[in-house]
Amino acid sequence: MKISSQLFAALAVLTTAGVASTASAGDNNYGPYPNYYSEECGSCHVPYPPQRMTQAGWQTQINGLKHHYGTDASVDAPASQTILSYLVNNAGWKEKLAPTDPTARITKTRWFTKEHGATAPKGKSFSDCAQCHTKAVQGDFNEQSLKVPAGWLK
Repeated sequence: MKISSQLFAALAVLTTAGVASTASAGDNNYGPYPNYYSEECGSCHVPYPPQRMTQAGWQTQINGLKHHYGTDASVDAPASQTILSYLVNNAGWKEKLAPTDPTARITKTRWFTKEHGATAPKGKSFSDCAQCHTKAVQGDFNEQSLKVPAGWLK
């Protein structure tokens, strides 16, 4: 579902004023996400926790939406700026969260490969977090809601 430009413009004011993250150190619950983020980015995939990639990585993602992994995921300028503001204001800063490839895939950060390995379980895709993280859509990546595929060892 797409949100109107006027709503994004109004939300931009709130976003640039700062969005407090609900995640705390050692916590794997990053939600709830702002509706504009969940509805726009979550219309195609699980909205990823902004804390799990650096500002530069998120800038690469938003600037490359025209060619977003084989799809034109472009949004209008106000929507793009609102989403980018949210992502960079809540981005992680540690080097292990920096993308290691030019496409800035979150699945190619050092943190991700340490946690999940380099190869997804058979029949699964790392781009679909909800396959294992059953509450990922809500931003909840806690182990209590984790469903690890049988026989998968990273």
